[in-house]
Amino acid sequence: MILRVLLLTILLYLVFILVRNFAASVARRKDRLDRRPGPVKTEDLVQDPCCHRYISESEAFKTSLNDRTFYFCSRECLEKFKTGGQS
Repeated sequence: MILRVLLLTILLYLVFILVRNFAASVARRKDRLDRRPGPVKTEDLVQDPCCHRYISESEAFKTSLNDRTFYFCSRECLEKFKTGGQS
């Protein structure tokens, strides 16, 4: 009789552990699904007037001429533009 009570107690404890772990995994999965990704950071692309390559505005070399800003992919293209060798 005592052995049956002991076995029943152990079995109930194991079922309790399984149910608790299952509930925790469902909650974690729900949390992952509820999270939405943050806003996507976008950046404008600009075209190099010398080689016509597109680069991000933040990485470009810049110069102004006649109140207009020009963007370049490299210092070489910038120097080429300044010397008048725009091809």
